[in-house]
Amino acid sequence: MTQEQRSAIVLACSELINRFAVHNDMGQHRELANLFIEQGRYARPAAPDSFTEGREAIYRNFADRPRDKITRHLITNIIIEVIDSSSARGLCYVTQFSGNLDNPAEAHGLYANPVQLIGEYHDDFVLTPDGWRFRQRSGCLSLTVRQMHAGLSSSN
Repeated sequence: MTQEQRSAIVLACSELINRFAVHNDMGQHRELANLFIEQGRYARPAAPDSFTEGREAIYRNFADRPRDKITRHLITNIIIEVIDSSSARGLCYVTQFSGNLDNPAEAHGLYANPVQLIGEYHDDFVLTPDGWRFRQRSGCLSLTVRQMHAGLSSSN
């Protein structure tokens, strides 16, 4: 495999990661589910051992979320390991900020909830006739910012 081919795979898988975050934040649940293969698996960072299996089930899982919660997922430190021309693995960090529609900050949008979630995703990608897709996406949480602050405060 050439470096150009490897770079194209890294770019395509990195774009999937970013599209997942944007579709999630924009409430575009069908588009988010379509980033997975038909038999894809997904585990939320807050429930890393509880997989949702199948594209339609993934869609329903996201579509059933409360409509009054607004999120913004910041995705960083994306690393893609190319296995071969049709499979890859990935890791990225995620920080989630959220707010509720019933807590407006006047002309400045919404107040963020005081707890931000920090975690990571571990991804398995596969090349399909429709392009690169998630075969499996599993998340896990690190500490919340509040827990980190409490730990730092108690150690002083």
